[in-house]
Amino acid sequence: MSQATPPPGRDADPGRRWEPGEPWAPAARSVSLEQLRYHPTLLRLRAARRGPVFTGAAILVVLYVSEILLANEAGGFMSLRLAGPLNVGLALSLLQCVTAACAIGWYARHARRVLDPEAAQVRALLREEGEV
Repeated sequence: MSQATPPPGRDADPGRRWEPGEPWAPAARSVSLEQLRYHPTLLRLRAARRGPVFTGAAILVVLYVSEILLANEAGGFMSLRLAGPLNVGLALSLLQCVTAACAIGWYARHARRVLDPEAAQVRALLREEGEV
C-alpha cells in the first residue's frame, strides 16, 4: 500500500510523508473563526460593503432591462437619429457604459473612504491576537 502525500500547504513539511490518522489541521487559533465572524467591527465592514454593491447593481440592472424593453417594444423611438449616425438606442447604450464606469469609480472611492479603515481595524485585531 503506497502512502498518500497531502496537498502542499503552509503547514506541510515537504520532507515528511503523511501517515494515516495523522492530523494535518492548522494550528490552534487564539480567536476562533466563529468569534471573528460575529465581531462588531467585521459585521460593520460587511454591512458597509453590501449596501452600496446591491444599490449600484440594482441601478445598473434597471437601466439595462429598460434599454432592452425599449429596444424590443419601441423600435421606432430607439432608431430616431440624434446627430449623424448616433441614434437613441446607441446613445442609451453609451450612457449605460458611462453609468457603469461611474458606478465603479464611486464604489472605489467608497471603499477607500469607508471600507479600508474598517478592514485595517480587523487586521489590527487579528495582529493583536497573533493570527496574521
